[in-house]
Amino acid sequence: MKEQKTGVFGAVQSVQFSPLSDQAPTAAGKKQIQLLTDVSLQVSFELGRTKKTVREILQLQTGSVIGLNKLAGEYVDVLVNKHSIAVGEVVVMDDKFAIRITDVISDQEREKKIK
Repeated sequence: MKEQKTGVFGAVQSVQFSPLSDQAPTAAGKKQIQLLTDVSLQVSFELGRTKKTVREILQLQTGSVIGLNKLAGEYVDVLVNKHSIAVGEVVVMDDKFAIRITDVISDQEREKKIK
């Protein structure tokens, strides 16, 4: 029998919760995750930034070199939907460029960048 106490607002009863289980998600939970498998995300990598006037942009031609605000060998930013989520380094795999993720940005660091 549950213990019953009388307080200012009337009778108060103790509540007992069933223990949480360590089981895998139910079929309904799996269906919810499967909804996310078709979501498109734009992943991009930022090597650096620069500012140019319209005149400078119009003067660009094949072979022009554009200086960036980062040094060679510095980490690149990994962006998902234009939000920085990690940093990485440029590597070559099978004659193609790739990015090796070196650090995932924490929620706190991401919040600092927004402010």
